[in-house]
Amino acid sequence: MAGRKRGGADSRCPACGLPVLIQWVGDTAAIRATVTLPPADARLPYPEALTERTPNDLVWCLPRGPHRALRLRWTHHRHPPDCPHQHLTSHKCHPEPTTLF
Repeated sequence: MAGRKRGGADSRCPACGLPVLIQWVGDTAAIRATVTLPPADARLPYPEALTERTPNDLVWCLPRGPHRALRLRWTHHRHPPDCPHQHLTSHKCHPEPTTLF
């Protein structure tokens, strides 16, 4: 869609420098999701992501294919617990301190 900017594998958090994926998820009422982009071979199962989220976080499913762009998907209560894709929560920035004291 025009006007929707996506952060890909080369996007970095301006504060901490970690690679992030920034994407509008949804069609009618979209949410701007920012997640830390892990390596493609990292195993991040859905049940583990559920335990790491906070009450204000959503868990996103990130399927990776050899010929498709990265695209976050919604998860919900019927999401399969054995889903083989990576499951991510919102990016939590922990910038390096800029002062010496």
